[in-house]
This record gives sequence, C-alpha cells and structure tokens, in this order.
Amino acid sequence: MIVRIIDKIGFAVLLLLALQIPILADHYRQYLSGYYDATARQVAEYQSMADEFGYPTVTEMINALERNSSPIVQKDAQYKLRTLAEHRQLESGLSTLKNGHYFQQAWYMLAPKQRATLARVLENFSPSVPLTPSAIVYSLITAILANLLLWTPFWLFRTGKAIHARRQHKKQLQGLLNRV
Repeated sequence: MIVRIIDKIGFAVLLLLALQIPILADHYRQYLSGYYDATARQVAEYQSMADEFGYPTVTEMINALERNSSPIVQKDAQYKLRTLAEHRQLESGLSTLKNGHYFQQAWYMLAPKQRATLARVLENFSPSVPLTPSAIVYSLITAILANLLLWTPFWLFRTGKAIHARRQHKKQLQGLLNRV
C-alpha cells in the first residue's frame, strides 16, 4: 500500500518536472533569439565592412586581418572569427529549438556544452504549466516512461521473489505428496 502511494507521488513529481521542459525550451529559445539578433547585427557589420573594402566574403576579410603585422589587428580578427562561429552555433541551436520535437529540444538544452546558457536561462525561469496539447502529451509520455524506468527494478525484484516463493511452496507440496 505504501509502495502504491510512493509510486503515485513519484509519478506526480515526474509529471510536474516533465511539464516544465516545453516551458523551459520556450524560455531558452527566447534567450537565444536575443543573443542571435545581437550576433547577427555584428556579422552584418562585418559584411558591410568587407563590401566597403572590396572583400567578397567576411572570411576573406578576416583572413587578411590575420595576416596583418599588428598584434591588435590579429586579435580583432580572432574575435571576429569567434563571433562568426558563435553565430553559426546559434543558428543551429535556434533551428533545433524552433523545428525540433521536445526530446530534441531537451537533448540540446541539457547538453554539457550548453550548461552555462541553461544556468542563465534558469535564473529567470518560473515554473508553469504548458497550454499546448503537444506539450502536455509529451510531458505525459515522458513522465510515464521515466516512472517505468524507475520502478522496473522494484517490480522485477518483487516478481522474482514471488516466483521463488511459489517454487519453494511447490517443492514443499510435492514433498508432502510424495510422502503420502
């Protein structure tokens, strides 16, 4: 009886946690969108500089800056390369968060390399309940699967104990019948 109550409470907790993933994904997407917009403006400025000075691409302009003899210009080129790489990563992440299903979104957000961003998003996160049917269905399925994974060892142990007890009882009965 206590096990059933614990199971129900555990499922409720898992469901509440699973309901937060779609909301967190939305917050995360909004956070990345702001950061993406800022880097997109920088990349657009790099492109206008490249156009102004006759470079066909931003990458070629950055390569020319890297070959410059001044260390500060070389350092600026490295900064620009990092900004371009971040911009590409943000594009990929936003694509996952906008077009991916909730499992892909959760996998992306919970990846170790996203830990710092997730921590910043969680600072302003407040738990709530999603209103879309797909988010609720996802949360329900996730909670059921997690509950099954958590309780399967207990059920297997209990079933194994019951099977062992039945075998012992059957042996005892056969022993009694053989004596008679």
